[in-house]
Order: sequence, then C-alpha cells, then structure tokens
Amino acid sequence: MTTRNVDARRLNVKGLLIAIGLPVVLVGALVATLLGTGAFSRDSELQDESLWLWTTPAGEIARVNGLTAATDVRFPLTDAAGNEVQIVQTDSHLLLREIASGKVSAIDLSTLELTGEAETAPGEGVRLALADEGAFIIDQTQGLVNQVDPSSLTAIGDPLQFPAGLTGGAFDSAGKLWIGVPREGTIVQIEPKEAGARTVATEVVAEPRQELALTVLGDGVAVLNSTAKKMTTIRADGRRSETDVELVGPAETAESSPGTIASVTVTDPPSIVTVNDNESKHFSIDAAPSNLLGASVEFHQRIYVPDGASGLVWVYDLDGKELDRIEIDAGGGPVELYHTGDTLFANAVNTNAAVVVSSDGNARQAEKDRDDILGGNAPPEDEEENGDEGDEDGSDESAPEIGPPGAVTNLRGTVGDGLINLSWDAAPNNGSALTKYTIEGAGQTWEIAPDQRVLEISDLENGTPYTFNVTAHNAEGQGDTATSPSITPSAEVPDPVGSVEATANNDGTVTVKWDEANGQGNDVSGYQVEAIASGKQVVVGQSDSTTFTVPEGTLEYGVGYVFQVTTLAGAAASSPSAPSNSVTPFNVPDAPTNPLAETASNEAGSIDVTWEQPSHNGRPIEKYIVRAGSQTVEVDGNTTKTRVSGFSNGEQVNVSVVAVNEAGESEPATTTSNTMVAPQITLTGNSSTTSQMTLDFTFDDGGGEATCKLYRSTATAAEVTEACDGSMTTDQHYASTDHDLRIEVTNAVGTAASETVTVHTQDIWGEVYFGCSEMDTDYCNTANSSGGGKDGVAVYSSPNATGRLGYVNTGDRFTSACTTTGINVVPRGEEGDGYHDYHPGKDATNIWIRINYGNNDKAYIPFAWFNIDGEGKNSVGALRDCG
Repeated sequence: MTTRNVDARRLNVKGLLIAIGLPVVLVGALVATLLGTGAFSRDSELQDESLWLWTTPAGEIARVNGLTAATDVRFPLTDAAGNEVQIVQTDSHLLLREIASGKVSAIDLSTLELTGEAETAPGEGVRLALADEGAFIIDQTQGLVNQVDPSSLTAIGDPLQFPAGLTGGAFDSAGKLWIGVPREGTIVQIEPKEAGARTVATEVVAEPRQELALTVLGDGVAVLNSTAKKMTTIRADGRRSETDVELVGPAETAESSPGTIASVTVTDPPSIVTVNDNESKHFSIDAAPSNLLGASVEFHQRIYVPDGASGLVWVYDLDGKELDRIEIDAGGGPVELYHTGDTLFANAVNTNAAVVVSSDGNARQAEKDRDDILGGNAPPEDEEENGDEGDEDGSDESAPEIGPPGAVTNLRGTVGDGLINLSWDAAPNNGSALTKYTIEGAGQTWEIAPDQRVLEISDLENGTPYTFNVTAHNAEGQGDTATSPSITPSAEVPDPVGSVEATANNDGTVTVKWDEANGQGNDVSGYQVEAIASGKQVVVGQSDSTTFTVPEGTLEYGVGYVFQVTTLAGAAASSPSAPSNSVTPFNVPDAPTNPLAETASNEAGSIDVTWEQPSHNGRPIEKYIVRAGSQTVEVDGNTTKTRVSGFSNGEQVNVSVVAVNEAGESEPATTTSNTMVAPQITLTGNSSTTSQMTLDFTFDDGGGEATCKLYRSTATAAEVTEACDGSMTTDQHYASTDHDLRIEVTNAVGTAASETVTVHTQDIWGEVYFGCSEMDTDYCNTANSSGGGKDGVAVYSSPNATGRLGYVNTGDRFTSACTTTGINVVPRGEEGDGYHDYHPGKDATNIWIRINYGNNDKAYIPFAWFNIDGEGKNSVGALRDCG
C-alpha cells in the first residue's frame, strides 16, 4: 500500500516546534547547503520515510531516515533565538512559521528555492496545515481559515470566517482539512479548491463552549469532549459513534494519529483511554504523574506513550498489557511522537536522542548528532505552559491541600433582547485542574469548558427575572455553587460598539479602544471587554469610557487574542462587537536561568559566563547583556555564553546577565567568579622501577589549563610534557642510577617550579664468576700483566677491552646499569696444557655490562664473566641497552 504524502508529512503532536531567528536566514542557508551537495533529488523517494527532528540545546534540525534509523543530514540554525517554529512538509513543499514573529516561509523541495513569505499575527493561535491537495494558514484566534498557494503563500479565494477561538487544523487521508469550533460545539470539514476553500460538512459534536480536542485518524476523525467526558468518532464512510470516556484528570491528545483507534493520555493519575467507535477502554499505566507525559497514539495495534520524565516510550497492547519500555535519553524535556505512513518517530527535543519504530514494533535508536554526515561538524527548553484556569500557587509551602474546587466569584450577567450573557471569574482549583463548569437556570443545564467563562443564554422571556447557579468541577468533585443575582432580559438594548482596536503594550498589558456606542434611548453605563483565544473566552474587565487596559499577567504571553466589547446600559447589553485585530501580549523576558561564571582556563584576566535561555514572554529575545565588574558585553539572543576580559589576575568579578526583548531588559541573573592566578606545585613523593622514575605532587592550577613539564638534571628541554594530573613518569633510563628531577607547572598567568630531588632507579645486581678461582692452569697461574689470569677479570672503560680500570674476581658483586656490545669473549677453549672451561654453562657473547665500579662513570665487564641476579646465566633480565 502506498502511503499518501499527507500522512508521510504529518507531525502529530501540536506540530514540530523549532527554535530559529529569521526564517529568511534559515531558509536561505538550508537551501544553499542542500542544493550544493545534492542532498535532495527530484527522483528520490527517501523523503517518504524521513522526518526533520529538532534538538533544542544544539540548535539544529536533523533529517532521520525511517528505513535505516540513521540521520543523513544535520543543519544548524545559527540564528536560533528560542522562538518556536511550526514546520509542516510534503514531498514537494516545506512551510515554516516562526511563532514569536508570525513570519511564514515556503520552500519548494523540488527546486530547493525559497518561494514565498507571509506575515501572520505573532504568537500562538495561528496554525499551518499542508497536504498534496493544498495549504492553509488557520488563524484560530480570529476564526479565519485561509487557503494559500504552497509555493507563494498568496491567498486563494476569500478566507472562511468562523467564530473566534478555533481548535485543531489537520488534514485527513482524503485531503480534507478538519477544524473545531468550540463556541458552536461543531467540527468542520474543509476542502481546498482552485478558486478557494469551501466548507464540505459541519458536524455538531457538543454543546457550545465545551472543551474540544480533535484528532484526525487514519480513518476519520475523533473529537474528545473533556467537558462532557464523551468522544465522538466520525468515519470516512459517514458512520458516527459516540461513547462515554473515563477521564479522571487532565488529558493530552494528538492532532493526528496513524491508526483507526483514538488514544487519550490522562496525565494524573497516569492512564490511557482508547476509543474504537462505540467501544471505550481505560487502563492505568506505570508512569508517574508528570507534565512531560505526552499525547499517546495507536500504531499497528499498539499504544505508544511518550514520557519525558522517565526517559521512556511506554508500549501497551489494546487491553492495557505492557509490551515494552523503549528507552530514550530525554534530558528532562519532552518526548514527542511523529509518524510517516508506516514509521513512528520518537524525538527527545532536549537531547540528540531519537527512536524509530517500525510497523512490527521494532525500535531502533537514531542519534541525531552523527558527525559522519552532511552538516556533521556543525556546532552542537520548552517553556512550561501556564497552569489550568483557577488560582494555584506552584510553591510547595503555599499549595492548598488537593480537593474539590472552590466557588466561582464575580458571577454577573448582562441582558439583551431575549437573552442573558453570564460571566464569572475562575474558581480556585485547590490543587486539581478544573474540568468543567455546570450552569443551571431557566429550566436548563449547560456544561462548558473551564476556559470558557462566558455563556450566552437565549430564547428567554423579556421582563422575566432569572437566576443561575454556576458550579466548578475537578477530578476531586464539585465545588460550592454560586448563584447569580436576579437578571431580567429586555428588548431595550443599546447598539454594539464599532471599530474595536487592540494594542499590546511592552509592560504585559493590552489596551483596547472602541468607538462610543449609541444607547438607543438607554443611558450607556459602561462597556464589558472579553478576550478570545483558541479554546478560551473570558471577560477581562469593564470600563466606563471607550478604552480599557487589560492588566499585566491577566493574559498568557505569546498567545494571540482578539477582543469583543459589549455595550452596557444598566443590566441591558448590546450584542458583542465584531472582533478586534489580533494581538499577542508580551512582557520583558524572565531572568536567564542557571547563570555560571568560571575562570577562563586559557586566558589571563578573563572569565567565561554561561546561562540558560529563559521564557521570552511573547517576543523574541534580541540580545543578552552581560555586566561583569566594569566590563559590559552584548551577545545575540541565540547565544548563551560569552567571555569577558580585562581584569586583574586573581580578581573576584561580580556578574549579571539580563535578557532583552522588545519590552526591555529582564531582571538580572547574578553569579561571581575569580580570574586565573599563577599555579603552585609541591612534590609529595617519588618511586622508581629499574628503568623509570615517578614523581608525585599536588598542584593548584590557579583556575587555568595547567601544563606540567618534567626536567632531568639541569636540562633546558623538558623530558616529558603533559596535562597535570598529580603524577609524572620519566622516559626509559638505566637501572641502578641516580637522576636529579624537577617539575614545572604552567598556566596562562605564569610558571611554578618544584624543588629538585634525586631519584635512584632500582638496582639490578650481578656477580662476577671467573674459573681461575677454582682451577689450576697455566693461564690462571700467570699474572695478567704477562698475559695470564692470576689477578682476575679486567674491567675496562670501553667494551673494546681498552682503558683497563682494574681487576675483579669471582664473588665480587656490582650493580648494573645497562648493556652494550663489544669484543666477543669465549669463556672456554683448547690451551697448551689442555681444554679448560672458565665459566660452565655460559655462552660465548659480545655483550658487555656497564657496572658501577668505584668512581668511574663508565665501567664495562664482559657478560661472559658476569651473572645477573635471578636470571639464567645467558639472560640480561631487565637491563636495557645503553643506547
């Protein structure tokens, strides 16, 4: 079966998020690299089984081959600034969107050209979708679905308009796009066409304003309604099923899954819910509760669950039996699952580890940082998401005891013609994430998602008072019920305002302005402002003028919002205005984390400073400013290290690091370090063998890279040079010999020398043997001066029997230094008075032994008359050549 390109390119866990700076820089460098090497080919089908995977610390993407589980291309993103990027691709096109700036770039992979650019609203809330049939830019915040040309990114036809706050945006196997519309409780199928997108089908899957998560399956789509705890499955042939699901905590779902079974990860308590049409199963898993427990997928009748906290991908069968634990070095970060047609990829974004899983369940490790490939010599965190709605202090000391939620506050309502708009502030979640709100009144009951704290209730009687009860729920139960004041709908309502304009300010606030509304005979008492994002709608405040500033911290930084304004006339209210422009709230970055200043190891008067990238809070980090003592250094926003120089030796330097974005400087991260000083050394002992000597020492490298040199006697050239480790051993030397040794240790500041010590190589002893001590021959009775041997064996100053120094006899013992060659000596032979053997068992030999004889520096004796202790008569043992 041939895998469709739409499947082969699906990145199914909220898209692939990559950190880069300007997309133009990335695209241009990527195209130049690949074009220059032929890494892509028009005829290559390898791309069908490959995916680009991101590594955060290295700041690079790597293409991993699903067939071989090998990385075949690496590419460093040198302008990486920690800004998330969504990447989607088919065999012919690649689209990139920089989340922080909203810039979109397109590459035609058949020609490797940068073919188009587009601007979108910055921040989260805009998604890309790409298939062979077409491309879309989905503004979830505004509710706009734009079909674009995948090469030029120019619009095709008019955008489709839906209520603000969409979810999802993925293609199915038939090339149709699916989105969710939580405000209407629907999902919509959209078809790309030459003249522009058109809506193919709309399916009601929930009550309005409930929490929906849409997963595109290998066959159809599945919609999880976390509010009502139901899942709706719609197959490609039109079959529709709905079943209850057991959700006992926060849930994670994939945007797409290769199988036909929908899988949901419950992160606390850890468990899995699977749905196959009307059949729902729930089973616990052995993972620990963690926000790094990711969205699971069903792949060839197995459930794969990524777990960054434990560094595992858990594998279960459909009945919940554990089949495998695939190890992956997660580095304390998330593990994300992606799939091509018949291959599953697990990617650890914080490390260079990835795993490729084939259809039979075989898992193979894939190192993303291979050096023997294109880009192999390139230089080698996900931000924590805000918590669920409701008050929750992250510190252990102040966190409330886990229990049912508290009551909502500020429950209020505005009225219109036959309708009431209820709104309220979040209930305290008391340590367990809110799962829904229930609203009762006017003879009806509604369940809505915890992020949808606005409910419009229509079909009411004007002039009739109503009250409503609102109750928050979490996994521990339901909280206390809050009751609204009496609210009476009225046909006497003011007009909505016009020209709503929003501006994100650099202090984390958002200013919303609008035109004054016509009260239509009513006294306008004020205006109510609502913020809408993907899956969220909340009232952020009221104003008695035509402007309102949303306070700092009210909205999530880096997420796109639109605003609607409702005109108030006492209890009466207009219909909401048209949405404003999209804005992305931002503030100064968080302070850099884990600052570390260290003595520069190879440069005097310098320190090296490193830090980790903080949350950018809605705008890219443009640069870092490092202030160290009187010095100031600025580095690019994608760099997390620098060297600062110009200090005195041994100076203590106080260091601060701030991150800078459009809003300004962060709070400083501080640390301290000392610069390098001259080294010190102290000898602590020595030892020797028959041929080498070792000096032991302690040293202080002064904070620098220290090199040690060992000198012998008064030599000016070092005998041994190496990195200091507390011990140095000489080259090979003679046995039984004294040597004067010293060590010098050097760093960038200076050199320190040890004392000079005399070390003696271990002695090798030998003993003279000359048969005349036991024999009575003409030779032995003749004095040496007359050619006889009565005086014993001569010792010479050379191995050629010249320069006689004296005589030695059997039993005389001497230490030996080394061996050399000289005149051949035969210890036996025929003489005038017969045959005599002067050294039984000794071979004739030209070896001479250098011995320690009196005060002579060099004294040699023939090996024919000398035996080495512990050795056979013809062995010199450990003695080395005199050289």
